[in-house]
Amino acid sequence: MPSERTRDLLALSATCDADFNPAASEIVVERAMGAVIVDTEGRELIDLSDIIANVGHCHPRQVEALQQALTQMMVGKSGLTNPPRAQLAERMVDLTPDNLSKVYFVTGGGEAVDWSIRIARRATGKHEILSFWGGVYGRTYANISLNGLMRRRRQFGPVMPGVLHAPYPYCYRCPFGKKLETCDFFCIDFLDAIVNHASTGDIAALIIEPYQGVGGLIFPPDGYLPRLQAWAEANDIVFILDEIQSSFGRTGQMFALEWENLRPDMLCVGKGMGSGISIAALLAEDWLWDALDPGELGGGNGGNPLACTSALVVIDILQDEGIVEHTRAIGAYLLERFRKLQAQYSAIIGDVRGKGLALALEFVRDPESKEPYPEIVRHISRASYERGVYIGSRGHILDVRPPLVISQEQAQYAADVIESELAEAVSAG
Repeated sequence: MPSERTRDLLALSATCDADFNPAASEIVVERAMGAVIVDTEGRELIDLSDIIANVGHCHPRQVEALQQALTQMMVGKSGLTNPPRAQLAERMVDLTPDNLSKVYFVTGGGEAVDWSIRIARRATGKHEILSFWGGVYGRTYANISLNGLMRRRRQFGPVMPGVLHAPYPYCYRCPFGKKLETCDFFCIDFLDAIVNHASTGDIAALIIEPYQGVGGLIFPPDGYLPRLQAWAEANDIVFILDEIQSSFGRTGQMFALEWENLRPDMLCVGKGMGSGISIAALLAEDWLWDALDPGELGGGNGGNPLACTSALVVIDILQDEGIVEHTRAIGAYLLERFRKLQAQYSAIIGDVRGKGLALALEFVRDPESKEPYPEIVRHISRASYERGVYIGSRGHILDVRPPLVISQEQAQYAADVIESELAEAVSAG
């Protein structure tokens, strides 16, 4: 039974907080450190569901840097710079492919995506945008128009015109009924059919995530993204890579584009960039920036010194403490554990996928129909919470995305809990 304090806080949120979902949450998070969150009942939980705190909750170096920054200035001045902003701009340009010449700082990933679309249209003089089924690019009007999940678009009235949607390479549920071994990336060839039958011949850009986070932690097969990039280049289409969820170490590289040496024309990053402090960024090639008049990007509080300080120290921590390499190692361990579970429970675990610490187990009622099995995911999530592990879920998909500083011992315990609760659920029928 929750304490009176917990009940009061939940009641306040249910009454006054429009974003609070009482059906999905009976926990009030009070504090956190590293890969652990603590609720108002004093229960410590290994956090397997965080795509923002890449360097961990309240990393001491980040806290110290922010405390110092708070004594200087918190407000960004549009069109002006400040020391952390100038330093971060240089770091970002140095860290990303050398065709990306400049960076624009904003407060959230949706803004970065929105600006990428606006700039691509201005620079090319064309208006259509190609995005992908299952993709989620943010919550602005332009973003929901791009989104490929219907529940993210439904009943908002007419969306932005000029958006085309194509199938994402969800190989476990291929909409064409193809097999990866023999399809030769049929879904990329199918883009030509979309252009021929649905486009006005005026495509400015395509935007794609290197893995779909909200869409179910779906990763394209190796080789798909380079081939898509080549298709975009051949068709004179701006290639926008949305790394808002995948950047800053999440997949086991600083940026997911490093896995296959991608060179996007525009790159959107965010989430883990500030590790709790809101900041995102758009990087692009010179010719795209040159399409804008001086001062046209101005406005808002993007590039404020507090957020830029946070991003700078996040980069330092990731590099100095070997966290990206650690992410690959822990991710490989967990992926192996989950694949063993899949072999043991092949009748209900349809797919296991991921890179680094962005992992997913997809549960189905039987391997032939692939009918989603959300009840077992809810059981594992609830039971794991009672044993000190907080897990996220997306219906029938159990996703595992902890802070990147999760220890080997914590990862092992979490995997043990998932395994035992899965066995319990199966034996209970």
